[in-house]
Amino acid sequence: MLNSGGRLGRTAARPSDAVETTRAILGLLGERLRGSEDTNGMNADTVLLAGLRSVPGVLGAELRPADATPPADGERLWPAGPGRMLAVTLAQGLDGQGVPEALACLAAALDASWRRDAESRAEAPSHTEKLAAAKTEFISTVVHDLATPITPILAYAGLLADPETGPLTGDQREFVKVIERNAVRLSELLNDLPLLADPSAAEPELRPERVDPMELVREVVSQFRAGALHAGVSLRYHARPGPALSCNAVRIRRMLDILLTAAITRAGPGDSVEVELRPTVDGWLTEITCTLSGEEANVTDQAGRGEDPAGEKAWPRLGMARAIAGMHGGTLQLVEDGTTRSQVLVELPWEPAHDQREGR
Repeated sequence: MLNSGGRLGRTAARPSDAVETTRAILGLLGERLRGSEDTNGMNADTVLLAGLRSVPGVLGAELRPADATPPADGERLWPAGPGRMLAVTLAQGLDGQGVPEALACLAAALDASWRRDAESRAEAPSHTEKLAAAKTEFISTVVHDLATPITPILAYAGLLADPETGPLTGDQREFVKVIERNAVRLSELLNDLPLLADPSAAEPELRPERVDPMELVREVVSQFRAGALHAGVSLRYHARPGPALSCNAVRIRRMLDILLTAAITRAGPGDSVEVELRPTVDGWLTEITCTLSGEEANVTDQAGRGEDPAGEKAWPRLGMARAIAGMHGGTLQLVEDGTTRSQVLVELPWEPAHDQREGR
């Protein structure tokens, strides 16, 4: 009488059964070595294990971590890659006739393919690296495409300002100055695009110069007065005299440009933006305060005012401004006061940090 289903697999196998089992295992090994890709989207190891379980006399097969767990009754283990084992349960009578040797070869093939795949993964660029490369290429393209027309813009603006090309009225001369000034600012912004894209990138060379911070800030604020007046925003500037500041004037001007643009954009009619500059024990402190009027503060618009005015997202490109301050050994802090008042504090030392180290 036949055994029950639970005992049928444990009956002694004939030598011919062992030969068929060995042939089937070697067939799976051959397919694996040929690198068969007929997996219907499944993992190659999963397909191989499914095929191994269908081999006559193989009661179970799996890949498991190489831990201290003892094998189950009738189960045998072979190393199949770093940290994993091929566990196979065979029917009785299949411990000889070449079956274990065939399984050892199969496990060795799994080990070799695992190492080969690991090397391929290590050599292939990661998703983060691909994104970084794509961003770098995009920035290079943008810088090139925008920088190309700046030179002729400045050249033709210079020609317009040249008395030999024809006399200009007072208003026309001011218009030409505006063209030149904004073209120069755009050129400076293009130089800072890599820093804007990645504030944590390696710091570019500072090339500091000694400047009067009062004059520098006054110049930047004056460029925003017309825009603030048009928007109905009160823009005020206060400064106390003090020593000169050693800095990269172009980058500090860019930092102030970012902060004032964000403050005035965030404000609305009836609101105020106040810029205060004063010397401290260690350097210069610049305070830019945006105060929203009572009723207007309850209105939410795209500038980030109202119910959600707080946080750095209400100050576009604040990360770049903070990076510029950090390049000079300074700090930038955002202080929120309820829903109507925001303040940015920028502290810059007298000398950039790297210059202080070189002097020691």
